[in-house]
Amino acid sequence: MREIKYSLSETQIEAYARDGIVYPIEVLSSHKAQKYRTEFERFETEVGRPLRYVAMMHLYFRWVFELTVELTILDAVESILGPELLVQSTLVLCKYPKDESFVTWHQDFNYANETSSETVSAWIALSPSNRESGCLRAIPGSQSGGVLPHAATKIRNNILTYSLEIDESTAIDIELKTGEMSLHQPGLIHGSLPNQSEDKRIGFIIRYVTPAFSNNDNPVMRARGNAVCRQLDLRPAPQGNDFSAWKKLAGERNLLR
Repeated sequence: MREIKYSLSETQIEAYARDGIVYPIEVLSSHKAQKYRTEFERFETEVGRPLRYVAMMHLYFRWVFELTVELTILDAVESILGPELLVQSTLVLCKYPKDESFVTWHQDFNYANETSSETVSAWIALSPSNRESGCLRAIPGSQSGGVLPHAATKIRNNILTYSLEIDESTAIDIELKTGEMSLHQPGLIHGSLPNQSEDKRIGFIIRYVTPAFSNNDNPVMRARGNAVCRQLDLRPAPQGNDFSAWKKLAGERNLLR
């Protein structure tokens, strides 16, 4: 049996169950974090404009897939979901220096509802993510309240297309150093403020599911394990970077903002 070297501690697993989030978890060396940041910025140059929201890149870019299967990340996620892991989606949220963009309060149940199998979102910092740079903010324990009604309204500078009205008096800042991550449950209420720093704030989010997942509009990609997934559209890992194919998909599904 393969040794799980980077599993979460009992205390961390208890925090995840209680609070809906656990952090900070060190998963990438400074060298690896810089490598992935450089790849994103190369992609940014190819697109030719600021990229605040970029989704589903793992289907077409090898470097993105490689990030989703980093052993340190998978071992931590396996502590919660078990050894059969699939990548259901990826998302890069980039806030530029002195950027007024923000993320309204929301739950990820907007994408994976409460009747689905268990999912885990890994939020990985490819640059410093702190109060000044507009780090993730969360309401600990809010996942226990079920799915709340979200309003599909446009709000100036909101990176998302919907919002949730809540009492944010118990919100906490999820501050991460470059190469650290948090893991959170889909029902956790979270958001983030604008970036007031002099550097980009680059957050890379990976949503992991198990082969029990069923209500899925996206193709999935195997990250760990070998279970049969007949009800899912299981795709092979990309061998290179196919910008043209991704750009076509992005245009069809509004994956780029």
